[in-house]
Amino acid sequence: MRDRLVPGPHGEFRVRVFTPEGTGPFPIYIYFHGGGWWTGNLATTESECRHIVRDVGCVAVSIDYHLAPEHKFPIPVEDCYTATTWVVEHAAELAIDAERVAVGGSSAEGNLAAAVALMARDRGGQKLLLQVLDVPVTDSRMKTPSMEENAQGYMLTKEWLQQAWDRYLRGPDDARNP
Repeated sequence: MRDRLVPGPHGEFRVRVFTPEGTGPFPIYIYFHGGGWWTGNLATTESECRHIVRDVGCVAVSIDYHLAPEHKFPIPVEDCYTATTWVVEHAAELAIDAERVAVGGSSAEGNLAAAVALMARDRGGQKLLLQVLDVPVTDSRMKTPSMEENAQGYMLTKEWLQQAWDRYLRGPDDARNP
């Protein structure tokens, strides 16, 4: 495990690189940590990244993107896209195979992974082999039957999710940005 600083359009941010034993090049899994765009950090994903490296045999890179509400949309997603590009550009020194790139995240950060995949496609960037979207938060309207049926009594409430969206987005127009 080692930390690196990545230059971004809104300032530097850290990434944590977890490398399996052996010699590469290894596939790469770029992981965006959970936390509703405003909580979470590299420490909260360390155990999961270690398991991924051990069980999958790939390099895992966790991204410590700038958090809302100080850094609202699109800053966090731009950081994640920048990190993805940086990782591929540094493939040789990170012992990764730039043809086997996956992005992923859980909850709100599944949203970031989906957005990074769209950005890579639309900007002609890195071709991604896989995206892993673990319960991605992708609909700010929050009016689905499951959202209503599960609004209370579980780890995340509808109220908490609404607060996360409010901290992340600058206004209603941002919610319509794919």
